[in-house]
Amino acid sequence: METLRRAPSRTFIPLALPVDIIDFPKVLHPRIAIAIRTSAPIFMGGATVEGSVELTVDGGPNIARRKRKQTILSMDRISVALVGIERSGARQHMFTCLMTDLIDEAHLPPVEMARPNQPVSDQLWEVMPCRTILPFRIHLPVMLGPPPFHSKKNNVRYLLSVLVEAKIDGKRTYVRRSEEVMVLTVHDPEKALVNLSNPLVVTDEVQSSHRGSLETVVLTAGVHRQTWISGYPLFVDVRISNRGVKVVRKVELQLERSTFVYAHAAPSDEGGIGDTLRLPDRCEKEIIFRAICPGWHVLGQSSDVKTCGLFVPSGLVSVDAGRFFGVRFFLNIKITISFSKHLMVQLPVSIIHPNSIDIPPNSLAQVATTIERKNRHQTPTYPDTSYNYHAGQAFLAARQQSFEQVNHETLSQEEINNLSHLVDDPVRRTAEQQPRRRASASHISANANLKSSKRYRNSRFVEGSEGFRNPPIPTQRHCMADIPTSPQRPPPAVPKRRPHRSSIEEHPSRQRLLDRQAPSAVQHRRTNSSLEDRRPKGPRLQRSTSGLKFSSSDEDDGEIGDLFWETRAKERRSIRGL
Repeated sequence: METLRRAPSRTFIPLALPVDIIDFPKVLHPRIAIAIRTSAPIFMGGATVEGSVELTVDGGPNIARRKRKQTILSMDRISVALVGIERSGARQHMFTCLMTDLIDEAHLPPVEMARPNQPVSDQLWEVMPCRTILPFRIHLPVMLGPPPFHSKKNNVRYLLSVLVEAKIDGKRTYVRRSEEVMVLTVHDPEKALVNLSNPLVVTDEVQSSHRGSLETVVLTAGVHRQTWISGYPLFVDVRISNRGVKVVRKVELQLERSTFVYAHAAPSDEGGIGDTLRLPDRCEKEIIFRAICPGWHVLGQSSDVKTCGLFVPSGLVSVDAGRFFGVRFFLNIKITISFSKHLMVQLPVSIIHPNSIDIPPNSLAQVATTIERKNRHQTPTYPDTSYNYHAGQAFLAARQQSFEQVNHETLSQEEINNLSHLVDDPVRRTAEQQPRRRASASHISANANLKSSKRYRNSRFVEGSEGFRNPPIPTQRHCMADIPTSPQRPPPAVPKRRPHRSSIEEHPSRQRLLDRQAPSAVQHRRTNSSLEDRRPKGPRLQRSTSGLKFSSSDEDDGEIGDLFWETRAKERRSIRGL
């Protein structure tokens, strides 16, 4: 009779690892038969390993009736374990173990399997001949371990083992059945396939002499990302700079696998193996795949750049260094210059399984839920953040990163609107114009005070005369200064006052000035243009030793006015004498 009950969901790590599975993965007994059935061919980290165990006791109920009566068979425990084993040569090591119990004190055997009302001491149940199906479920962490790997001397494998602990004729017996399963660690698609911030570039050159001259060939290769998928093409940019006379035609790409074997164990902490540097005892190198890149024809004194592709064979994966070994891959770019001269550069690459990125549909929902729970636990500041994952998201990660980088370097639309509002704000414009208006008002008042002081200075009495005022002749310069806003306004009329005769005779210095070329001075004043009058004034020079009088343009204009009236008086006296 076959029945199916609910699978227990309790998964734990045993205190003592069942290392006997390494040496004895299968233990048989004639009265107990075990068969394992899994729900999928591949399982992902963050999901569950689900399946069922078919347990047959004494060949089943039908066959047991035809046989003679046998001894009592009691069962103690039935458990399922998922173990990871690393092997290098004759050395083996168990690096992980997850276990769940199908029958124990918390999970009693099904009704058709155990005899009713016959409990046995020491938590044993007497079992009848039957055929029973027991489902199981093992929860996997996101970061489980290295992927499965197989080579001639080294391998990494995961075993699903079922252990039955029974007691026959008072003697404890163990029955085990193990099968290999494929379990992969999930890689974040937003990080694994995203381009590097700076391309990984390597450069090398070779020099040779030809007819007394030095020839150089430079080879440069670079990749825009370091992680690639097995079963998919790999691309590399190659640049050849030929400073010789020979033509470069052959470019070869090689995929090399290097296996580092260690004799000493790596130091570890509570979180596992620490990230420390270990020196390998030996390194096993092997060329997995090679291909010729066509279309190269680099002439002498020229250069060329191309993108070459190499198909990565399926089934290849990189393995981080564990207890005994580690696997890494390198891309070799080799050019042939002559029959005996070659140049090669090497780039490290990491290869992952395609299903580490493209999660199978049966595990997609569970992986997304586990990653979401992990992100919430790591970032408690944002409890409502969800990790929405969908199939094929890995191939959009590079485009999304470029879009986010452009948005980070440029201003957002909200920032542009805020700046436009600040520039067009009328309150800000009014605040900027107020200091300018105040400055212009103060400047006008200062100019008015300066003009009034000049008028007062020009209207002083002449030295040596009592009650005689010598008004200055308003020149074109004074008119322009008095009327700054309306330069088209004609200057005021010149006051024509006849000086007193005694004022000329009492001042001999003025008589000496009359003997000079007074008409030429007057003519010079009349012919000066407004552009020449606007020239900046020079420094004021002291003309007397007393230090009380300085020469300025205003005082010079006053002296020229006095000369004008004295010249008119001299002409009138000459006319009267005639």
